[in-house]
Amino acid sequence: MTSLIPYIVFPGNCREAMQFYVESLHGEISSIQTYGESPIDVPKEMEYRIFDTTLKAGNISIKASDNLPNYPVQEGTNISLFVTFEDRELKEEVFTNLSEEGKVMFPLDDNFGMLKDKYGIQWMFVNA
Repeated sequence: MTSLIPYIVFPGNCREAMQFYVESLHGEISSIQTYGESPIDVPKEMEYRIFDTTLKAGNISIKASDNLPNYPVQEGTNISLFVTFEDRELKEEVFTNLSEEGKVMFPLDDNFGMLKDKYGIQWMFVNA
């Protein structure tokens, strides 16, 4: 594992919230991508929403997005732990371990996987 980053999902106000965090934390947006720029098909009226963004402030990183259609945001479920892996086998092992008695939300593939562990904590897995 190479890093653990909080990942926040917003109900359509990600851009506004991240700008607030930039100003509050004296940071900067290091990357931003809309749903219209992403590989995910969404309704035309949602293409402007944020698919993925990263804020950097000193040694702090925060990732965020707006919610996907059919995945409403609820307090307590809008924060995930975003883990990057260089070792594919370790990523698969950790994903399997954490999903035991939990719920796989997006099956692990070469690039991404997401689960909710048995304690209700959401985890996202990606390659470093």
